[in-house]
Amino acid sequence: MASRSLGAVQYSGLAALLAIVAAMGVALAAVQTVLAAAVVRHTEHAESVDPLPLLRRAVALAALVAVLLAPTAWPLARALHVDGPLPVLLVDFFLVPSAACVVLWAQAYGVRGLPGVAVPVAVGGLVRLAAGALTLWNGGGICGVMAATVLGESVTAVLLLARLRRTGRAPRLRTGAGLRLPLRAAAAGMATFAGLWALTGIDVVCARMWLPADQAGGYCAAALLAKATLFAANLIVLFFLGKMASGDSKTAGGALGSSLAASALAGMAATGLLTLGGRTVVPMVFGPAYRIEPLLGLLLGICASLLLALTVLLHYHATNGTSVSGGWVGALTFPFLVVLLPWTAPGIAAAHAVAAAIAVLCALPRSGTASRGKAGAEAAPAWTGEQSVPHQLVRAAELEVSVVIPYYNPGPSVRQQVTDVLRVLDGYGVSYEVVTVADGCTDGSEGLLADLAHPCLRQIGYRVNAGKGAAVRTGFERCRGRWIGFIDADGDLSADLLPALLDAVRRQDADAAIGTKWQQLNTLSPRYGIGRWLCSHIYRRLTRLLFRLPVTDTQTGVKVFRREALAELLPHCQEDRFVFDLEILALLHRHHYRRITEVPVRFRPRSRSTVCTATVLVMVADTMRLRLRLHRPSRPGGVIGALRAPGIPRPQTTLADPQSALRSVSDALS
Repeated sequence: MASRSLGAVQYSGLAALLAIVAAMGVALAAVQTVLAAAVVRHTEHAESVDPLPLLRRAVALAALVAVLLAPTAWPLARALHVDGPLPVLLVDFFLVPSAACVVLWAQAYGVRGLPGVAVPVAVGGLVRLAAGALTLWNGGGICGVMAATVLGESVTAVLLLARLRRTGRAPRLRTGAGLRLPLRAAAAGMATFAGLWALTGIDVVCARMWLPADQAGGYCAAALLAKATLFAANLIVLFFLGKMASGDSKTAGGALGSSLAASALAGMAATGLLTLGGRTVVPMVFGPAYRIEPLLGLLLGICASLLLALTVLLHYHATNGTSVSGGWVGALTFPFLVVLLPWTAPGIAAAHAVAAAIAVLCALPRSGTASRGKAGAEAAPAWTGEQSVPHQLVRAAELEVSVVIPYYNPGPSVRQQVTDVLRVLDGYGVSYEVVTVADGCTDGSEGLLADLAHPCLRQIGYRVNAGKGAAVRTGFERCRGRWIGFIDADGDLSADLLPALLDAVRRQDADAAIGTKWQQLNTLSPRYGIGRWLCSHIYRRLTRLLFRLPVTDTQTGVKVFRREALAELLPHCQEDRFVFDLEILALLHRHHYRRITEVPVRFRPRSRSTVCTATVLVMVADTMRLRLRLHRPSRPGGVIGALRAPGIPRPQTTLADPQSALRSVSDALS
C-alpha cells in the first residue's frame, strides 16, 4: 500500500527506514535469544525467574539510547532524502517497545514455548498492518507508516506483559530469583548480530544513495520483498531454539542441521519466486511502476537465501554464548565488491550476495566445536574401561599393521565388517591389530561387538558423537603398527581390499596408499544415484582446484599410511568431520610426504547413509575453511621440528624426486 500511494521516489526513503528498523530488530534478537536460552535452562531445572526487574532496566536503557540518538535524526534524514526528521525520530523511539518485547518474549518462550508468544506477536503484527493502512488511506505518508510500526510493537509488548500476569506466574515469579542477562553471552551476541544488522540493510541504503531515484525505488521494493523471507528464519528459530539451547551437543547440532535445511528450502522458494515471477509478483505487490528483471530477482533471491542461513547460524551461536565475525566481514567486504562491479542494481545485488556468502562461511561452526566444548568431558573412552593415554605414534612400532574401524550407528553391518577384517588380516601373514572406535553411537552398535573375543581386537569408544575425523584420529593415537590404516564400518568397502593397499604401500615403500572408486563410480552413475554421483563429481573438481593434490579421489573410506608420516602430521590435524581425509592428504603433500599410490577399489552402493543435504553443505564449508587455514605457509624448523616424533627417522627418498633429494641433503647438512 505504501509503494502504491507514495510512489517510487518517496517509497525508496521509507524502504531505507524500514531496513534500519528491521536491522535494529535483528540486533535486538541477539539479546532475546540469549535470554530465551537462559530461561529454557532454568525451566529445565524447574527453577522460576522474575523478568520484571530486568524489564524495567531494559526499557530505561532503551529510552536513554533513543534520547542520545535523537540529534542524529536531522543529518540522517538529509542523507536518506526524507522530508523532515520525524520519521527518523520514530525509528529511534522504536527501541523502547522493542526492548520490552525482548525481555517479555524471552520469558514467555522459555516458560511456555511457541504457544506463549504466538498470539501476542500475531496481534501486534496485525495492528501494525491495520494502522499503517489507515494512515496511508488518510495521507499519513512515511510518518504514518513509522508510527504504525511503533504502535504494533507496543501492542505486542502490552499483550506479552498481560499474558505473563494473567497466567498467574507473576506473583510466584516475584518470590524467585530475578532474570539475569549473561553479560558475556549478551556482548558476544550483540557483537555477532550487529554485523548482521550492518549486512542486512547496507545494500538498500547504498542503492538509495547511489542509484537514480526511480531505479532505487524498484531495487528497494524487490530487496524488501526478498528480505521478507527473513521472517521464515525467525519462525525456524522459534521451532528449534529450545533444542539449540540444549546442553547436549548432539541435540544442539541436530537442531542446527534441521534449521539450516529448512532455511535452504525457504531460500530456494524465494529465489524461484523472484527469478521466475519477479516481473509479475513485484508489480502485483508494489504497483505497476515497480519491475525487476530475472537476473536481479535471481541475485536478490540468492542473497536472501544466504541471509536466512546466516540468521539461523547466528542464533545458534547466541544460544551457546559464542560470537562470530561473519556479519561484520560481509558488511566490510561489501564496499570493496561494489567498487569492482558496475554501479547498477544487479551490480549492487551481486556484491551483496557475495558478501553474504563470505559471512555464512565465516559463521559456520568450527569442526568439532560442540564435542570439545559442551561434551568434552564425556569424549573420553567410557564403556571400554581404557583410559586416555599419550598416542603410541611417538614410540617405535611393535606390530606390522594397524587398522582402525570408526563407526557411528552403522547397524548390524559393523559386526560383519569387523569379522571380515580380522579374517583377512589373519590370512595376510603379518602381526597386526584392529582398533574399533564407537563414535557416540545411539543404536547399540557397540553391543554387537561385545562378544567378539579375538587377541588382535581392541575396542574403544565415547558417548558423544564427535565426527568421523575425530574417531579416526582417536584410533590412530592408539595404534602400534608400522603401517596404519582405516576402513569404513558400513560394509560399503569390502575388507578384502586391505591386502591390495598394504601390498602397494609396502612394496613401493610409499608414504600412503589410498583407495579410489572413481573408475567404478563413472560406470555405475545411474545405479548409484545421479544426485550423489553429481555431488561426488563436483566435490572432486573443487578439491582439485583448491588443493592441487596428485590424487583422483580423496574421500574413499580405505587408506593406509606410514607411521612416521602420521607421527609428524597428526598434531596438525584439526578436522573432526568428513573433511579429515582431505586434510591429512593435504598435510602429507604440504610436508613433502608425496609418495602416494592409488589403488582402484570396488564398492557396494548402500541405500542407508548418514550423509544428508545439510552434511554436504557443512562439508563444502569445512573444505573452504581448510583451504584458508592451510594457505598460511608453515615456518620451517620450529613447530614442525618440535612435533616430530623423537627417534623416528624421516623416510628415505629416492633421486627420482629432485626436490625431496635436495631437501634430504639440506637436512643432513643442518
